Amino acid sequence: MNDRTPPYPFLAKGASAELFDIGGGQALKLFHDSVSDEMIAREATASVHAGACGVPTAAAIMQQSRNGRRGIIYPRLEGATLMDWIRRNPMRAGWALDQMGEIHADMHRAHGGTLRSLKQVLATDIAYGPAPKGLQSAAIKYLETLSEGDALTHGDFHLGNVMMTPLGMRVIDWSKAAAGHPAADAVRSEMLMRFGIGPCDWVTNLWRDWAARRLRSSHVAASGVNAHDIDAWRPVVALAWLRARDATERTPTFRRYLDRALRINGIGSLHYE
Repeated sequence: MNDRTPPYPFLAKGASAELFDIGGGQALKLFHDSVSDEMIAREATASVHAGACGVPTAAAIMQQSRNGRRGIIYPRLEGATLMDWIRRNPMRAGWALDQMGEIHADMHRAHGGTLRSLKQVLATDIAYGPAPKGLQSAAIKYLETLSEGDALTHGDFHLGNVMMTPLGMRVIDWSKAAAGHPAADAVRSEMLMRFGIGPCDWVTNLWRDWAARRLRSSHVAASGVNAHDIDAWRPVVALAWLRARDATERTPTFRRYLDRALRINGIGSLHYE
């Protein structure tokens, strides 16, 4: 513990923040210095908007700094992440993924309100990513032909950002939220499930690929999104992913996934000249 760690019981930590129990049924999420003020404000605003739209979540109570660190106070959620819950209940994984897909579909029935444009986020990530300039230009031109969409999208919807509580599943961490097309958010979840940070031994990879398919099927069945929509958005969402996730442990598999999506949609390939 250092002089910037608050004197509260520690609950959990993630890549961008730490969570503490401050009593009274509340939790304080304190962010690392590297996290921008914009991202913190977006997380707070999006969580409140999602809650108002009926999404099962913990809506931010207020932004507050403690010990020189920026934070958000939330209602404290009892329970575990869906990832931990499935580890303890492996035979119920299919049921949990189906429920998660239905929640994702319900989320997309809400409007994104004043949240940033997902298409603009993707265009920026593609333009500042490591792909060849010619491929970037072709992908951004293709992106412009896709429907804008105005659904509430999460941007980071995976097993670690859904909690299993006594009151049911609750969606957390809205820092990447935006207004956009549901299919783009479904693709993002597919990639997080398959290629996100985590174990990558061959057995786990088989499970991850199965879980991604199960989640996608559940979302498609519960929403108006179809396989064609998902196929259409896959190349640009995957290309945007390269900006921050090029070092994923499953890089060769991901690059084959990306290259296939690019070729199927006539955009080019990773070897585009």
